[in-house]
Amino acid sequence: MKILACGPFIGDFSQEILTFRPYCHWLQKVVEHDRMYISTHGNRFFLYDFLPEKYMVPVYWNLSRDELGQKGYVHEDMPQKDYNILIRKFKDDIAESSNCNKKDIIHYNINYIKSTPSYPIWNKHFEKIKIPDIDIHENNRVVFIPYSEESEEKLFHIYEFIRDNYNGLVIGDKRIQLTNYNRIKMFRDYFENGWKYIMKYIHNAIAVICPVSFWTAICNLQGIPVFSWGEQISQYKENGMYYFDNEKSMVVSSYEDTEMDSIIKSLKHFLEAL
Repeated sequence: MKILACGPFIGDFSQEILTFRPYCHWLQKVVEHDRMYISTHGNRFFLYDFLPEKYMVPVYWNLSRDELGQKGYVHEDMPQKDYNILIRKFKDDIAESSNCNKKDIIHYNINYIKSTPSYPIWNKHFEKIKIPDIDIHENNRVVFIPYSEESEEKLFHIYEFIRDNYNGLVIGDKRIQLTNYNRIKMFRDYFENGWKYIMKYIHNAIAVICPVSFWTAICNLQGIPVFSWGEQISQYKENGMYYFDNEKSMVVSSYEDTEMDSIIKSLKHFLEAL
């Protein structure tokens, strides 16, 4: 029996979406195997609906709970030597559950290094994420994900506009700004299901508003109307790597000195055209 093993991945959500998940998809298609295992954060298993959950192996829960310690492909508190132990444990778990020899395990993973080098697009296969069946009690809203290094004052200006004119709300993980307005924080089971709630809000949104980032890429992948702004926007525009043929996507160029009123003017046109 040939066992394809991918991981363990202990990095952040953005690189799981942009690198590890599509890399696993690609490996599944190009590597000959009889069974596949993936090891990643247990609260993100839903991202791998193409694999039975019994073949998913969770990493240590303390690594998953510590979102802010996850940086790119790595976790800041786990050096390479300890990560190698995690790999051996992953292979031991596979050998035990599959009753196979370790020589039958074909192991792949992205490089465990802090520099987060990019992987070529031909080593990735992107597919839509299956949205979890979880109740959020709110649908058809304009949602704002303030994931940015811009000042909270500027981001709050955007939030006020969508809140007052479109009944908008803030969602996101622990890395967003305007955390006191984050709707996802109200869920007591945030650690177990926070990412599911976020994806469900995105899926059910009238539109998503966010500074250009991997959140833009997620919305494009899912075909959700999304408005973004920022300096490096080429990958998210038509013919860009993360555009994914989403005709309901609009990105506008902005810089540090760009007035928020200018962004809001473009945002207003976007929302009125939906």
